[in-house]
Amino acid sequence: MLAVCVHCGNIKRTLSAGCVICHFQPHAAEDKAKAFILSTAYEIDGEYRGMTREQLTAIGTAIENGHPYAFDQTEVQSVIAYAKRVLAVPPRRLVIDGVRWLLPPLLILMVAYLLVFWTK
Repeated sequence: MLAVCVHCGNIKRTLSAGCVICHFQPHAAEDKAKAFILSTAYEIDGEYRGMTREQLTAIGTAIENGHPYAFDQTEVQSVIAYAKRVLAVPPRRLVIDGVRWLLPPLLILMVAYLLVFWTK
């Protein structure tokens, strides 16, 4: 995963880490959304929207040269709204969904294991 520091244009490996060059770390929702947009991890509702390494490098170079990236405010607000929806999912719901998705394959594996090793 690659991301561009929205403040200085440095290429970094994680979204949430502070920049090693300018020490900027996104804390505000808008800054986090912008950092997410300028990354290879940008995906919403299964639709990949991230940029390529080359695009991010070009954007980073432009920011370094004093040309800030022109964010679409509608897109930024969309990312913020999506993050709020994701964070609003209660932990109990995550556990229930996890069990619903993992239980059937685990049961199949257990039955296959029993068939293979108990029939010998």
